[in-house]
Amino acid sequence: MTNQPSPFRLVYQPEGRYVNDHSFVRGPDGRWHLFHIVGPTGRGCYDVDAEISFGHAVSTDLLTWEPRPDVLAVDPASRHETHHLFAPYVVEREGVYYLFYSGINTDLKMESMCLATSRDLYTWEKHPHNPVFRPSTSWAEYRPGSGTWGCCRDPHVLPHPDYGYVLYYVTWIKDTHFRLVALGAAVSDNLVSWQDAGPVMIREFASDYSTTSMESPCVVARDGLYYLFYKHRDGTRLAVSDNPLRFTDQEDVAFSPAHAVEVFEAEGRWYMSHCSCDLDDVEHAYSDRTKGLWLTGVEWEQDGPRVVGW
Repeated sequence: MTNQPSPFRLVYQPEGRYVNDHSFVRGPDGRWHLFHIVGPTGRGCYDVDAEISFGHAVSTDLLTWEPRPDVLAVDPASRHETHHLFAPYVVEREGVYYLFYSGINTDLKMESMCLATSRDLYTWEKHPHNPVFRPSTSWAEYRPGSGTWGCCRDPHVLPHPDYGYVLYYVTWIKDTHFRLVALGAAVSDNLVSWQDAGPVMIREFASDYSTTSMESPCVVARDGLYYLFYKHRDGTRLAVSDNPLRFTDQEDVAFSPAHAVEVFEAEGRWYMSHCSCDLDDVEHAYSDRTKGLWLTGVEWEQDGPRVVGW
């Protein structure tokens, strides 16, 4: 299933701003909505003026995007989203849109899974009992205020016939001194109350690569198999399992140099996204947090997905 770099098309470049982790959803108005991490071009994710709200754009064809006012914002008075907001992911249920995101408190070195809801994708209300989830300390290295960074970010939500919904996120394995990184999962039947399901993929800290931890999980269910796309080392990798809660023992392969990908279907065609940096800048050495959003096509073959371009 290994893929060589394939042609992407730059479809959205907000003026003076970058696009990082993002999510696509079809709205009640029939248009596609893009929500994304945003900040001034060239700034870092922990700079005081970066990643403090989410960018929003709309499109009728995925090729031409119109910017809309940012949504949500940090709450300096809170403990859980004091300084930054990371990685929005939107899922629809019974006419309500649920936007999951990571709230960041840099003083406590803490990331918390938060939730906001909307019926029109323009007006959002934060859940009154945020955060709605944090990883279990029985297995995850998560001790807010300890001086050790507590990871709980990059949500992806998969509807599932048995579990209701599976929430994937990034964290660390406890007592490994950050030698082991993980994608964790939680399950819920209502998108609000979550039960931790433990680590679903564990890999070693990749100290010699641009992405040392794992990031940006995206899971696609097809024909009884679960395709996990995730960022690790120098690009997006792919692992396949017949169990949405078990990927650690599955072989993973390099799939694309793309960053923070979303793989999704729109009107019978499949797409994959890329953002933030030039496609050939796999080490994020010179173009990180300066670029917008790219898209390319994906086809599903007998042995899995293949990037086909436009």
